[in-house]
Amino acid sequence: MASKPTHLEPSELGTREYWDNLYTKELTNHAHDPSDTGTVWFDDSDAEAKVIEFLEDFAPEEAGGLLPPGAKGAASFLDLGTGNGSLLFGLRDAGWRGRMLGVDYSRRSVEFARRIARSRSTTTATTGAEAEEEEEEEGKEKDTEPEDVEFLEHDILLTPPSALLSGAQSRGWDVVLDKGTFDAVSLSSETDPARGGRRVGESYRARILPLVRGGGGLFLVTSCNWTEEELRGWFVGGGADEQEEDEEARAWKFEEVGKVEYPSFSFGGVKGQTISTLCFRKVRNPRS
Repeated sequence: MASKPTHLEPSELGTREYWDNLYTKELTNHAHDPSDTGTVWFDDSDAEAKVIEFLEDFAPEEAGGLLPPGAKGAASFLDLGTGNGSLLFGLRDAGWRGRMLGVDYSRRSVEFARRIARSRSTTTATTGAEAEEEEEEEGKEKDTEPEDVEFLEHDILLTPPSALLSGAQSRGWDVVLDKGTFDAVSLSSETDPARGGRRVGESYRARILPLVRGGGGLFLVTSCNWTEEELRGWFVGGGADEQEEDEEARAWKFEEVGKVEYPSFSFGGVKGQTISTLCFRKVRNPRS
């Protein structure tokens, strides 16, 4: 089992104030220029496109059925720390049609993502109407459009996971995404009273584990602050002593099932990369 990594030094990037201020600026920029949809995190590594490409490879007929049959039409996605919703919009554009929910503890972030979603819906409605007219002329049936991407203000560490588990997702989401959110949590100086005052980063795994569908749901985490081995330490190793974990964390575990490949570099004889993306699957813990 991988060991728990050493904590990062706290930073302003681990505060709600920082993200509220950032997305306030992005809202202002978008108001002046609707084509400005804000920052796409890890864009210099093309992480978003690579994550989407990676998920394409998990289609049942291509990778042993790690996603449900007909995954592109049915798989549900939960995006933690969604920011401007860019990753979910990218998945929609790539043909994924299941329910998508992006959550963020920054109210301004959620406002920004919803504004972009409305703008996209307006554009889609316009082009869709034109396409429908063409299809009617040709006597073709029009495919049902996927539902809109949803966004919700939600603090992962303060709000019970049950708040995101209802209806079709009562047993968890098929795919839970984290593109930089664990990085921000790891940079927070806040502590968790329920864990004896330990840094909130140690609570993260226990908080997200219930959100992933048991028996095969996937969790993809992308980080620029943690190496692949360190991410394994946090999510396979657990990041906390077993006796302090709740029932859910003891009954289930994450196992690594893949990773996204990025260009690597060598420095001082050591090979590395600027970001890491690992994919974990939620499975029963035989020790429970």
